[in-house]
Amino acid sequence: MNNLNIHLEIYFLNLNLTCFSLLVMTVILVNCIYMAANQEIPDSEAAFTSIYTIESSIKILARGLIMGDFTYLKDVWNWLDFIVVSLAYVTIAFPVGNLAVLRTFRVLRALKTVAVVPGLKTIVGALMEAVRRLRDVMILTVFVLSIFALVGLQIYQGTLKNKCVHDLPSNKMVNHTFWIAYTEDKSNWFFSSAGVPKICGNGSESGKCPANYTCLSVGPNPNYGYTNFDNYGYAMLCAFRLMTQDCWENLYQMVLTANGPYHIIFFIIVIFLGSFYLVNLILAIVAMSYDDCQKMDRDEEEAEAILVSRDQMSFD
Repeated sequence: MNNLNIHLEIYFLNLNLTCFSLLVMTVILVNCIYMAANQEIPDSEAAFTSIYTIESSIKILARGLIMGDFTYLKDVWNWLDFIVVSLAYVTIAFPVGNLAVLRTFRVLRALKTVAVVPGLKTIVGALMEAVRRLRDVMILTVFVLSIFALVGLQIYQGTLKNKCVHDLPSNKMVNHTFWIAYTEDKSNWFFSSAGVPKICGNGSESGKCPANYTCLSVGPNPNYGYTNFDNYGYAMLCAFRLMTQDCWENLYQMVLTANGPYHIIFFIIVIFLGSFYLVNLILAIVAMSYDDCQKMDRDEEEAEAILVSRDQMSFD
């Protein structure tokens, strides 16, 4: 019995050979092609489920199910195999009817490639490890974004609503109702060559309106009302837009037109601290996690090789 266990352990430790990985990869790819077919091919579900069952059974026999350090369910990637096989039997055993949603879980079989391809497994493992390590960095990032949003809220609140409105006619009696209706009428606004209302400012260095127009804070904000610093939520969104450099120059030009060129200081701080420092800090942590996962994989392979050699010597 001990000899049988040694044989099974040695066999399992050699399952990661290139030929076996290619075989499993081929089966998974063929299974994905079958799932993408418009019509389900008869008996294909049972055939692939049988192959996955054999693979899982060999691993369980060689390693044990759960008791021990090297058992089947102690490997997180085997949880996916176990779930895929279990759901496959559920969908086969029960009518499609109310359990049709379970058939959508067959797409999880494509994720088995992660456990088969060593490089892909390392990358996914590095991303999962990076998520854990990014906790403090994400807290710092949210804190910095909050500071930028609060600064923008205090300085630029309402300024992006500034528009050039045609002067009131001199022959009209003006009251509050007429004033609101006149200033909110888009036909009285000055539009730029791009077809959008021209943003202006009342400062000495801000954008000026043409003759017979006055700069007033009326109407909605630019970009369907989403680009503004009028409340904390929109200010946070604008700060995130600057940090990710998502068409940030448009926001930059609008703010400088409404407030003056000296406000470029705000954008220099946000871009350099947020975009160049915090974003690269996140990428650095991901790269460190990838290096650590590669080192762990190399150590694991060396340990498995030593274990195989010892078992072979014991068997001899």
